[in-house]
Amino acid sequence: MQEQNFDNQFYPTPPNLAIKAISKFKNRITRLLEPSAGRGDMIEQLIKQHEVSHSGSIDCIEIDATNVAALRSKKYQVIGHDFMSYQGGAIYSHILMNPPFNVGVDHVLQAWKVLFHGELVAIINAENIKNPRTKKQAFLVDLIAQHGSFEYLQDEFTTPETQRKTKVEVALVYLKKEKDFKTRFINDLKKEEGVEEKLDTTGSTPKDLIIPESSLKNLMITFNCAVDAMKKEGVAREKSAFYKQGLGKTMAEIHKERGYEVEISNEDCFQNISAWVNKNYSELKERAWSSVMNSVEALKCLSSEAQRRLESEFENIRKLEFTMQNIYGFLDGLYSQRNEIQADMICDVFDLISKYHPGNRAYYQGWKSNTRHRINAFRIMMTRFILPCRNEFYCSTSLWYEDKQTVCDIDKVFALLDGKQHPDTFGVADLFDRSYKELCGGERLSCDYFEIRYFPKRGSIHFFPKNKELVDRLNRIVGQKRKWLPHDESQVEPGFWEQFKKAETIKRKMDINPNDEREISRIDYACGSVERACQKLSDRHDAVLKELGIPFDGHLAIENFSDDEKQLLGHDHG
Repeated sequence: MQEQNFDNQFYPTPPNLAIKAISKFKNRITRLLEPSAGRGDMIEQLIKQHEVSHSGSIDCIEIDATNVAALRSKKYQVIGHDFMSYQGGAIYSHILMNPPFNVGVDHVLQAWKVLFHGELVAIINAENIKNPRTKKQAFLVDLIAQHGSFEYLQDEFTTPETQRKTKVEVALVYLKKEKDFKTRFINDLKKEEGVEEKLDTTGSTPKDLIIPESSLKNLMITFNCAVDAMKKEGVAREKSAFYKQGLGKTMAEIHKERGYEVEISNEDCFQNISAWVNKNYSELKERAWSSVMNSVEALKCLSSEAQRRLESEFENIRKLEFTMQNIYGFLDGLYSQRNEIQADMICDVFDLISKYHPGNRAYYQGWKSNTRHRINAFRIMMTRFILPCRNEFYCSTSLWYEDKQTVCDIDKVFALLDGKQHPDTFGVADLFDRSYKELCGGERLSCDYFEIRYFPKRGSIHFFPKNKELVDRLNRIVGQKRKWLPHDESQVEPGFWEQFKKAETIKRKMDINPNDEREISRIDYACGSVERACQKLSDRHDAVLKELGIPFDGHLAIENFSDDEKQLLGHDHG
């Protein structure tokens, strides 16, 4: 057990105690919150005892990072870390908790506060009820007397299966919170009328993500107002359905009971308020998180593939509780990963350019010693590269959408390599929008980073880079990320860098069979034909290096790799 868990008074719930706690629930579980989840001991018992799936039905909050990792490894959904600042309890029908003993009363009162309508079971130190010395303890005793019950249990944390033992006597507390139509609406209205939320317009900006802090605060206020309104609507709906039932049955319901074929609207049925709130609260969270993502200016500079990768994570992002703490945590995460995201984005465009046309590649012997990996080291041609596009057989005004996305991605990466968010004047996409007719006529036109020639009937766009330093920067970033190039230039002999810099000259002398290059571009490197193509290129490359008098040792400093890297490369380190 790690010390940080002890600091948080982490006492895993023994199985028998967890079963006793779960057995206190009287109603069916729609959605459950475990606000001090630890490593999921109570959740495991809950899944065994009830027909509840942990996916979508159970949410966890846990403050300890080690425990959070354990929960996620078990596929449990962690929605936050600090329960005392949590406000989203309206979506839950049940709360199950074993909070730290020294703050157990605070956590139970917080759970009661955030629970909208449902059941709560908590394991706390029995002394809080036996000898209430503080106002909070006295309030909890009064709360239990009005809304629930408790049971003293001795030696629950001394059994053989207990992971961390203590002789403390515990109280198993059960509380049930129900809506009160006569007083709840009035109290809530008074409470809201006394709270005056003012939109913030200060406009400060966190880091370089360019989201005004005022926008985040305004979005948070709007979200909270929407949640409050939704809760009132849910109570009103159930109240309406309750009173409808009190008025008796409709003629349609009577006829249906008599055996007639009659359709009855589901709107007239008594609704489950917890399920309704759960569904609508999830939608509000999704809208709010979507607004945050669409407001991040830095994301607009990502390539389409990088945006798709981030959007694929949205399913997990939208499940997070929508709080300022989580918003800033999300933004901080983006900020801390910005270099990795940008490197992946550069690799995306490198692959985009290299995979379509073999002539876009110039080969060199890479840093890895394995022959198959070495020959697949290549760089983008610095003088010209060609990309396919959709053939145009009729008059149009610009590129097709997919092709425009491709050239926009190239613009974004070259701007990134140039230390900018977008081209200064106009990029390739802008050039096609402005001068499509001239490009179709065969003119070679210029934009910020390229000169462009367009062949609509042939279905290709020719790019002539204007700044060869940016192409070299792209090649080096990709080469280092994929370990084709060393991070320390002194680790290899001068001949390595000479053959890297003269890659285009070497390519022209290699007289490569295009079919071999096409085999190399295939993904399945286990295929025998690819192996043969790799060997042909390797042999031809070595011959040209010898012809040009470039000294080069094919076994490149393999001793500089760690054992893990050698194993990853498939190198037989005997």
